[in-house]
Amino acid sequence: MEQSGHLKKMSKKLADELVRLSRQLQQEISNRSRVEDALSRELEINQVFAELSSKLLSPAPVDDISLLVLKHAKRLTGSKHGYAGYIEQQTGNLICCTLSSDGWEDCLVQNKNIVFKRFGDLGGWVVKNRKTLLSNSPAEDPRAAGTPPGHIPLERVLLAPALFDGALLGVVALANSSRDYTGKDQALVERLCQLFAIAVKRMQDEEALRISEANYRAIFDAVNDAILVYDMETWLLTDVNRKAYGMYGYTPEQFQALGEAARNRNISLYTPEDIQYWLKKAAKGESPLFECRAKNKDGRFFWVEVNMNRATIRGRDCIVATVRDITNRRKIEKEMARLDRMNLVGEMAAGIGHEIRNPMTTVRGFLQLMLAKEGCKPYEEFFNLMIEELDRANEIITEYLSLAKDRPVDLHLQNLNCILKALTPLIEADATVKNKYVKFQMGDIPDLLLDDKEIRQLILNLVCNGLESMPYGGELLISTYKNGDGVILSVKDQGKGIDSSILDKIGTPFFTTKEHGTGLGLAVCYSIAARHDAVVQVDTGPGGTTFNVVFKQVERN
Repeated sequence: MEQSGHLKKMSKKLADELVRLSRQLQQEISNRSRVEDALSRELEINQVFAELSSKLLSPAPVDDISLLVLKHAKRLTGSKHGYAGYIEQQTGNLICCTLSSDGWEDCLVQNKNIVFKRFGDLGGWVVKNRKTLLSNSPAEDPRAAGTPPGHIPLERVLLAPALFDGALLGVVALANSSRDYTGKDQALVERLCQLFAIAVKRMQDEEALRISEANYRAIFDAVNDAILVYDMETWLLTDVNRKAYGMYGYTPEQFQALGEAARNRNISLYTPEDIQYWLKKAAKGESPLFECRAKNKDGRFFWVEVNMNRATIRGRDCIVATVRDITNRRKIEKEMARLDRMNLVGEMAAGIGHEIRNPMTTVRGFLQLMLAKEGCKPYEEFFNLMIEELDRANEIITEYLSLAKDRPVDLHLQNLNCILKALTPLIEADATVKNKYVKFQMGDIPDLLLDDKEIRQLILNLVCNGLESMPYGGELLISTYKNGDGVILSVKDQGKGIDSSILDKIGTPFFTTKEHGTGLGLAVCYSIAARHDAVVQVDTGPGGTTFNVVFKQVERN
């Protein structure tokens, strides 16, 4: 009996031990399962963050990253609904382009929109306080005040702000998990929000950079001067503005080709005169301003004013050359200098003309009296020569007086064709005597304010020059026509043209290529044109020369 009782005790003790060991084993299995689940979840979370980090390193748009953040946040928290929205910098609106499709369909809010302009509910609390909101009974939560009618019924909510350096850039919102949200869920979503904030910040920086680049390009292209940017390391052209295309005649693609290959082919936007000297001065931080000749795609040279400055553009040291075409300015300066010289001659003539003409008139009179005497008849040829030379001197003084810019003019509204028609017999007679031909083409032109005597002199001087420049049998074409806002008087000859080396001197007082010329005929024409607010243009070549006098039309009220 005692042995039997002992066996029972041993059996019971063994059974209890087996039960204890079984429970311990079950506990260890359970703990191990929990650890494995925790490790598995941690691994899953790490994989999620690895995927998101990879996306952040790629040029993926923020919408794609938003969708990925929402997808993983819903899956890891068991949420049914949610969104990941970012704050629009310009408006402050919350843009929720990632609203889950089922949430959009179940939402019955009137005039619903993915753009949240007002924040009066749970999301508004997060935006205002920049703190995470976790509530497993939002219906009883006072922070839910302001939720619009028709909103999806909220059983549980978890909203977290996406912050970057303390600035609110977005919100990640989750709702209606199959279980209560926990602190681990909150920590997970806040970690996701950190990556989401980085994505939004990158988008904002890229947008700011794009706007800055657009503004820079708009200003760059709007400048009325050509701008050329050179890299200081390679000295190659890296950027040009739109004005440069028209100034130099190159297309954007051709400008891009002006790199090393173009330099090897000796293509340059400037003539080589001291250009390297100026580039080196600019590289030292100086701001040289100089004038030089530039050359366009067709090989045509033109004068430019260049200002060079050193600048840092996109992190690289550059030389920015601002190039202004001053061809017209130099022409105007030259024209003004020429007019000043002519005016000076005219003023001098006006000052001394009276004093010279009086004794000349006296001398001429006495020469005529002496010529009438019998004793002087043998010297008649010499007396006539002296009288002719005095008359010639008087004509030169008259031409001098025509150069003065302040010479009074008697302007009347009349037609240029009428003046030309009145001169036609005289011009034709002169052409016939010189065995040359003249042709008239008078177009339909409006009346102009003209001084009849001065315009006659202008026409006769131009015609005389044209006839003298042609060989026998040549034809002079005199035409009038309207061109835009101007009226043109054109005199075209069939001479050999004007040498390019002396073209700039045309119209300068006392400059002449004729053996017996005074050099005042064209100078007078330029002065008459200036007093009529007109411009003289010269077009010359081997086939002849054309002088165009461009008059401005009279404005009528």
